Amino acid sequence: MSSSEFAADCHLHSHWPQRYPYLHPTGSRIDESNLAASPPGLFATLGKNGITHCLLIQPGAYAFDNRAMLDVIAAAKGTVKALAALPLDAPDEDFVDLKSRGVVGVRLSLITFDPHLFESDKMGAFLRRCHKHDFWVEVFAAAGAWPAIIPQLLRSEVKVIAEHVGWPMLAEGLGAPGFQALLQFGRTTNAVIKLSGGFRISWKRQPYEDVKPFATELLGAFGAERCIWGSDWPFLNPDVGPAKRPTKIAPVEYRQEADVLSSWVPSKEARQQILWDNPSRFFGFTKSAKLGELSINF
Repeated sequence: MSSSEFAADCHLHSHWPQRYPYLHPTGSRIDESNLAASPPGLFATLGKNGITHCLLIQPGAYAFDNRAMLDVIAAAKGTVKALAALPLDAPDEDFVDLKSRGVVGVRLSLITFDPHLFESDKMGAFLRRCHKHDFWVEVFAAAGAWPAIIPQLLRSEVKVIAEHVGWPMLAEGLGAPGFQALLQFGRTTNAVIKLSGGFRISWKRQPYEDVKPFATELLGAFGAERCIWGSDWPFLNPDVGPAKRPTKIAPVEYRQEADVLSSWVPSKEARQQILWDNPSRFFGFTKSAKLGELSINF
């Protein structure tokens, strides 16, 4: 981790079934009794680990109901921002409303990738609205899909975040066409890469040495100035990844996930950029408050 006074975790989820029931039949979820994995536990975990700000990612199980995130943002005094989920036909008014409430972009989950949908006029119009409202578009897609995804992103001129080190298949190696396309995307655009999801991709335990070469290549292609980090708290379904792995994944702990970044990015100066300089520049975080110093009653 960084020795900086400020640090942002840019990949977490707000699960709040105690207040908001899940809407989608699939997607990771928690039991109502699991307060440690809902917002009270979120603030406690981040404060204990020296994380002062965070970027929430809409859980798939909530579909387009973003209220569990919006309530957290409202209580967090500028220390929390979010990437929402929106239907492709969402009107301008929805973008304006969400932006006024601390949402800085949307997440597109393309793991079940349909190239025809992504190339559709409807998707193109949605991405143009994202660009119009200065929304980030975070893409969660398998590395092999990037060659088909990139052209539409370039046409729309949206600000792009590639999630979970591009979700590579480790067995395909660094030379896989999809991963190489993502590297070239990083070299030739202002896209951002998220160094996250190691426990979902790796076949080993922390610090996920088999993922490190991919992270190193991405760091070189995108540059430290266009990298961010995320823990993927609360670590639901850790066995789910781009490939079926033969052994059960060990329990994931926050501090260990945070320490992975030090292995992947040895430079303190680069980690400072990744953990604070970049998130504050990209998402508008300020030093006016810290998560660990807030008194919040949910």
